[in-house]
Amino acid sequence: MTKTKLRIHTWPEKILRTPCKAVTTVDDSVRSVFDEMYRLMVRDKGVGLAANQVGVNARLVLVEFDDKIFKLVNPSILKKEGSIRLLEGCLSFPGLEIEVTRSRRIVLSALNERGQPREIEASNILAVILQHEIDHIEGKAFISRIPLWQKLKILPKIKAIELKTHHELSKQRKK
Repeated sequence: MTKTKLRIHTWPEKILRTPCKAVTTVDDSVRSVFDEMYRLMVRDKGVGLAANQVGVNARLVLVEFDDKIFKLVNPSILKKEGSIRLLEGCLSFPGLEIEVTRSRRIVLSALNERGQPREIEASNILAVILQHEIDHIEGKAFISRIPLWQKLKILPKIKAIELKTHHELSKQRKK
């Protein structure tokens, strides 16, 4: 799938706004991406990560919650119920936390890291984390889930993240 060293991509890098491609074969390269995603997620103290956040255009989601690790290939939400509003952060938006309203309970289908189909029922915090990561592989950032007044309030923070990202990318291009 990829042999390059992966890194956390930050807003507004294009890959974060690009819907990811379905994974056709679950093999060692997919498991290798999951391993690297886990390493980066733990290093940066996250609870979830999507493949495009590390520069891989694939429908892969990794979540660690309540001592359980979910490695999901091609996850798709089948059912949503209720609503919950929680404070969310994102490794692709360092330092930004915003309240987002999402479904309180979801049912999703996916393949696991061995290619076996599974269905997961999640509620409350786990449901929110899974929805956040699935949004990523659909090319949506959590800032797209908030009303305009809330976006305007956090605009200076978003602009600061964008500026830092542009600065880091220009430094990399000069190497």
